[in-house]
Amino acid sequence: MTTAKRPKDVPPDAIFDADARLWREGEPGAAHERLWIHPSGLLLLDARRKNGKLDGEVKWSLGIHEMSEHAPRVAMQQALGLPMGPSPTLLATFVDGVLVETRFMSGFESDVELKVPLRDGVIDGEVEWVVGPVDGALFELGDVKLMHKVFKVPKPWPHRLKAVFAKGKLKSTEFFDKKGNVLDVSKPVVLTEWGEATEAGALAGYIERGDFAADAARFFPKAARVSNPGSKKVRGAGSGQVLDDVVKGGGVPVMTVAFDFGSYGFDCKKEELYGAAEDKYVGIASDGSGEMFLLDTRTGKIVRYAHEEGTVSPAFDSLDELTFALLRIEAAAKKLIPKPKLAALFKTLGLKTAEKLLKEY
Repeated sequence: MTTAKRPKDVPPDAIFDADARLWREGEPGAAHERLWIHPSGLLLLDARRKNGKLDGEVKWSLGIHEMSEHAPRVAMQQALGLPMGPSPTLLATFVDGVLVETRFMSGFESDVELKVPLRDGVIDGEVEWVVGPVDGALFELGDVKLMHKVFKVPKPWPHRLKAVFAKGKLKSTEFFDKKGNVLDVSKPVVLTEWGEATEAGALAGYIERGDFAADAARFFPKAARVSNPGSKKVRGAGSGQVLDDVVKGGGVPVMTVAFDFGSYGFDCKKEELYGAAEDKYVGIASDGSGEMFLLDTRTGKIVRYAHEEGTVSPAFDSLDELTFALLRIEAAAKKLIPKPKLAALFKTLGLKTAEKLLKEY
């Protein structure tokens, strides 16, 4: 043992171990043992024991300042019975020396990236994972390895998954987007009838005839539905009343690419929307890049709002054109209908904005 400049977060009774380059409070195997790395003073280990066995919550954050420190720190982690995972920081719960749950995160105050429960030495219970790149095993403890491939994560990647294990065997998996919505990852059924022969004259009345609601239900039968109280402003413009009834009635699917009705009913004047804070504008939908489609309630036309520039530009001549186009762009992005044929249809119908949007997905 020797002396060294004590980092500010290391308590005064901690002793410096020059060989390990660690500050220590409590001997190995003590009822309460804490370790900090030198010279930063970052916490490496905070562990409590009962009758010599780890018990309760154990904190561990693998930190080094030199590569020569890595191997001995990993060896210490393994000797403690702590698993390896997607991040170097973890909270592990022990009961009488037995590991029952591990939570990995980027820092002790961060959200959990991976949670793994164990029972009788195998994964058992509900695993949660914020999906991300993995090199090797997602979770590893002795002979227990959890490979990310077992989940068959779809593309594009979901934000998070929950998987139920029973005695080490995967029983079920659910995928979620960032808003917590359950994603339907079943193999899509290609649509054989999606309006390929639609003529320009048939666009008018698309919503009022009930075609929009019928296509939404047929194209995306398993998708969650938008929950929205409706908009008086929308109801007062053209086919807006029928569209509003569809939205309030739960007939609009929650989409993830081009058909996002999260901005439906957005009051541009009340919310002081930069560049478009006018009483005539009300939000209808957003595209995948976050640009909003606003209804001009005086003309019935649709403009596209660019949020970075705070500008509006002509997009569609009516709500009918907007809903017809976005619904099919979303379907094409999900490989339900062929993009080349849809692009040809948009060109025939003169939907130039729809042509541009389709190229983005």
